[in-house]
Amino acid sequence: MQTSHRKHIRFRPPLDEGKIARRALLESLTQTRLRRLNLIVAPAGYGKTSLAAQWHAHLVHSGMTVLWISLDPDDNDQTGFLLALIEMLDAVVADGASESDRGSLSVATMLAVLVTRLERLPGPVALFIDDYHLAQTDANESVLARLLARPELSHIKFVIVSRSAPHLPRSALRLADEFRQIGVAELAFSDAEAQALFAGSQTRLRGEDLIELNRRAEGWAVALQMVRLLVEDDGTDGKSILEAFNGHNEDMGRYLAEQTFSGLPEALRRLLMETACLPAISRDLVAAVCDWDTTAAFGMLRDSALPLAVLDRDGRWMRCHPVFNAYLREAAEETGSPSRERLVRAARWFEKEGDLLSAVDHAFLAGSAALAAEIIEAGGGWQRVYMTKRGGPGLFRRLADLADEVDLPRYPLTTLGLAVVSAKTGQLDAADHYMALARKTPDSSKEGVAQALRVIGVLLALYADRWVTAAELGALEADLLREGGLTLVHRGLSLNMLSYNFLIRSDLERAQHYGRLAMQTFRDGGAEFGAIHLYLHVGQAAFFNGDAALAEECYDSLADEAVRLMGRGSDLDAMANVLKAEVLTARGNIPAAEALLSWALPHVERHDAWHDLLAAGFCAQQRMLRLKGEIIAAHEAMDRARAVARRRGFDRLTRLIDSERAGLLVVTGDIEEAVRFAEANGLGARLASDGPANDLSIRLRGGVPALLWVRIYLETGDLPQSRAAFTRLVTQQRQKPHAVRAIELDLVDIRLALAEGRSAAAADRLSDLLLTQPLADYRALVTLEGQAFTADLAALSRDADLPDLIRRRLEAVLAGNPDSSGDAAVPAATASGLTDREEAVMRLLSEGLGNKEIGRRLSLSDNTVKFHLRNIFAKLKVTTRTAAVSAARQSGILA
Repeated sequence: MQTSHRKHIRFRPPLDEGKIARRALLESLTQTRLRRLNLIVAPAGYGKTSLAAQWHAHLVHSGMTVLWISLDPDDNDQTGFLLALIEMLDAVVADGASESDRGSLSVATMLAVLVTRLERLPGPVALFIDDYHLAQTDANESVLARLLARPELSHIKFVIVSRSAPHLPRSALRLADEFRQIGVAELAFSDAEAQALFAGSQTRLRGEDLIELNRRAEGWAVALQMVRLLVEDDGTDGKSILEAFNGHNEDMGRYLAEQTFSGLPEALRRLLMETACLPAISRDLVAAVCDWDTTAAFGMLRDSALPLAVLDRDGRWMRCHPVFNAYLREAAEETGSPSRERLVRAARWFEKEGDLLSAVDHAFLAGSAALAAEIIEAGGGWQRVYMTKRGGPGLFRRLADLADEVDLPRYPLTTLGLAVVSAKTGQLDAADHYMALARKTPDSSKEGVAQALRVIGVLLALYADRWVTAAELGALEADLLREGGLTLVHRGLSLNMLSYNFLIRSDLERAQHYGRLAMQTFRDGGAEFGAIHLYLHVGQAAFFNGDAALAEECYDSLADEAVRLMGRGSDLDAMANVLKAEVLTARGNIPAAEALLSWALPHVERHDAWHDLLAAGFCAQQRMLRLKGEIIAAHEAMDRARAVARRRGFDRLTRLIDSERAGLLVVTGDIEEAVRFAEANGLGARLASDGPANDLSIRLRGGVPALLWVRIYLETGDLPQSRAAFTRLVTQQRQKPHAVRAIELDLVDIRLALAEGRSAAAADRLSDLLLTQPLADYRALVTLEGQAFTADLAALSRDADLPDLIRRRLEAVLAGNPDSSGDAAVPAATASGLTDREEAVMRLLSEGLGNKEIGRRLSLSDNTVKFHLRNIFAKLKVTTRTAAVSAARQSGILA
């Protein structure tokens, strides 16, 4: 595909040939240092861009790194603005991303990419932004304000050229002498510059007349240029011009343009009238939009002294000065010149040339949203979101504003693009609406359209956290095998969706397989950002498959790439660290996990994320707080997580949080409250035997009703019920649980066997667990089963006839890492082996107090007192209250 003609002209200043050198003004600018913010602000026609181009040339000659961008109306969208700035940097620093990559990034990610790339530039760097008024919005000004506020970007010097002053924070910059503004007073031509403009021309404007003309024109450069053309080419009397020129205003600009235009050859006038609607023209474009031979007229245009700007070094593209063009457009409208038809022809010409962005621009200028949709459809439709550095998402946002003018089902691929962009910006209702319209297309039976409907349907399900059927995934797999194949973008997205959906089904081998294929496909297409996202799926698949080391390696790779491409603190950096914290908490390395979660989890909660990322962060945080014994903090964290889930509409996350809260109530001995809460929140006892509600394969994390009730029955001493619920849960599984879940189930089974007095069975199960699973990497799961359980395991290790290997592996798990707090009890035990709260209960028990009185004295519920007593009995190896008091006195716990 041909590169957009705008790429050739927007990243370099217009040619300054034939322009008056602004020597005095340039000298004053170059004798002082370049400020952090430099504004050139004036109405049209004062030579802002000409001065900026000369300043640019001087800085380049001095050896400074200088960048230029000319903005256009498309850039008033914040995404387009950021993409344009990033693309401008391609000439001096690469980020590893390609044209098929950036369009799909979020605004926050694009801003991080921009900042990172600017940081890497060796300073000082002058960054010229021309025609800023065309993209002046509050959102874009907030971007500039943030860039100006960052101390690490102090080497970036902004030169902003605009017809209106940007609303940027200037006070601090002015106090630091880092602000300069050049306005009408500085830009106005001096008498000497006016005389230089007229030097060598065959005019009768000399000396005092010329000075008087400049005074009346107030140094307005474009007006002086048109006066020069009038008095030079058609012999207009300079005195009459002076008499007519009563001041600089829009009427005078129109008068001069009209006078200039009327003196031109007929063919040149016709050419200017018929192309006035076009933002820029070239010989080939003019030939395509006009119905006559424009060769001679275009030659006259090139040789004229009209106020034109040459836009590229080859001299192929040019445009009229805005003051002159405004008159031409008005004149064309008055004569009924068919500008819409010419814009349509221009759109078709650009489409034929392979310049889709320019084609769509001209379609919108023609007021034809339907033509824009047709061009986008022919150019790949939804794939354009992922296929352009700039304009990808922006194309669809512009189209969405005019969607009611388009019969969208006629353009299903374009309509799917509207759905994708809506989903990416959190507008899920709009995404569903566009998806429904796309499905109404009469072309739904065509293979390409059907394949697109399938993959985008699965993508929208991810954003809305909707379940995708096995048949839908099978269809995606079949699409990948069809003859003719898919584009790299389509193939990469299909593989990505397969990887994610097999991950959440616990089909971990296929999740890793498709994840690695997707990563390679994106890289083949130059989509580095798309590729590194796959570390998220591959890493999780490794973690739940029992390979914590590979998972951590994936997350470290993602974090390293995110920092390289976008700097620290980006969305991807946060995602990587949330998932790494899940690995660390499983190992019991709480300090390291806490350092990551403290910033990464709030970031993910605020920014672009989907269910499993938020679930991972929540579960890691809960594990960390429980291991630290901070139960109240754990409940407060649940409150915050539930608000996030509700705000995003993630019902599955809400259910996970409720399940964890019920489980936490059980752990802390609040059994009655746990039962009440479970029954009130869809986790009641009747669901303990419900197959679908307890399918562990579709729940990577969190509990299920059956597992909750196994623990409730175990804590209340109803061992037959607990064993029955556990057996039913295990036997009704449709597939083998993943490694993390298998460890949890084995630990519960061992707890049950010990409670049932079947020590030999418990020892056998423990041996199998230690030989088949990497328990050291998931040792926190042991600790979370409670102090009494860890004490029972230690006793089992001493008393049972365990092989030496099993005993040593168990001791390593119970000991934990010396640099972590993962081996600490919840809450921490005293030297006696009892916690502070258990010692307090023990002292009151020795006074002969009953449970209710102990609870009243310590502000505990009856269930919590019972929970502490069970732990005390287990640690002291007794079964009665009297025996507990006796054992406590013998061991010195009680004086």
